Amino acid sequence: MTTLERLQTGVGVLSPAELYAELLAEQPLFILDVRNEVEFARNQVRGRRPIPTLNIPYFEFIEDDESAIARVPSDRLITVICAKEGSSQYVAELLAERGINARYLIGGFRAWLDFHAIHEVVNASWGQIVQIARPARGDLSYVIISAGEAAVIDPGLQIHLYQEAAAAAQADVTCVLLTHLSAGRLSGGALLANTRHTLLYLHPYDALHPRTLLPAHLDYMPLLGSERLPVGHLLIEAHWFPGHTPGHLVYRVISPTGDRFLLTGDALLLAGCGRTDLGGHPAAWTDLLFRSLHTTLPELVTDETLIMPSSSMGLAEARADGIVAAPFASLRATHLGVKASSPAELLPLVQGASTDLPAAIDAMLYANLGLRQLNDEEIHELETDPLHCVLAR
Repeated sequence: MTTLERLQTGVGVLSPAELYAELLAEQPLFILDVRNEVEFARNQVRGRRPIPTLNIPYFEFIEDDESAIARVPSDRLITVICAKEGSSQYVAELLAERGINARYLIGGFRAWLDFHAIHEVVNASWGQIVQIARPARGDLSYVIISAGEAAVIDPGLQIHLYQEAAAAAQADVTCVLLTHLSAGRLSGGALLANTRHTLLYLHPYDALHPRTLLPAHLDYMPLLGSERLPVGHLLIEAHWFPGHTPGHLVYRVISPTGDRFLLTGDALLLAGCGRTDLGGHPAAWTDLLFRSLHTTLPELVTDETLIMPSSSMGLAEARADGIVAAPFASLRATHLGVKASSPAELLPLVQGASTDLPAAIDAMLYANLGLRQLNDEEIHELETDPLHCVLAR
């Protein structure tokens, strides 16, 4: 449908980028989600604060439009969202015919899932740090650029985003650094490393399935911790930081001007830590994470060190400009994991309420280990849910 045809329907349209901007600005929103109850329960649009949201499945507007419309507020702008756009356009037009101010999300929730925001965290004489955020799931990844070289940290499958960010700075991607072998997102690390002159790095402990111990089918360079990798004018240090996974690494970026940045993967988030129960050994992995947080972390940071995680528990963690990052001083004062005095105190924060893990966990692990190929629909199905590797608190 063309823009002119959309305008002729009498309803407004909203792109995922425009929705993201409104969420960051905390503009008043009322969402009418017309997906079925199962789809709605899996994932919804979430903002910096709770958003008034009403779920009325599309078929109810087909079966009895008057009753369904009567449940919709008539005194505010209604943003209608469905799975792929068509149903929400239909419902928005019904509302508009009844005098209700309505608009719909272009591409539906699927487009929202695919939306990525690109933010420049640092722009300095030595180069740039770019954060690529996927707000529908909480995925975060990075491109670190200096003197014509670029390192990518924890990429998703949309590898063109990282290539374009590097190309815009006239840089080549020379290395892909994984903080860990994720069970909560599909990694684009191997895809990106298949391009020319690009090496994939991870800890060998994470090149094994944590429960079956099946080895990865990946070409990678092992990092054990304490290595230094030059990228342009920068040094990127790898430090072993086990707990969320046995082979979890954090990367400290050291600039020629003395700035320090710590890319913490899913081990240390701005308001929590990654789960320690995904491998079936929550107590043992929590002991490791506690040691990492209270022995290793203090050696790597000062209060000014900028902490940049690979996951977010929601837009509430984002700054007004959308960037998810904070100096360590702000975490030291409020972060429950950093403040925990023992592994026993940390355990409830990082262990799920149930011992039953989502089936998607294993599917993502096998895919990220290179042991299973996924088609487009399987990828969409796995990435519909919010992150499984962090716990909302």
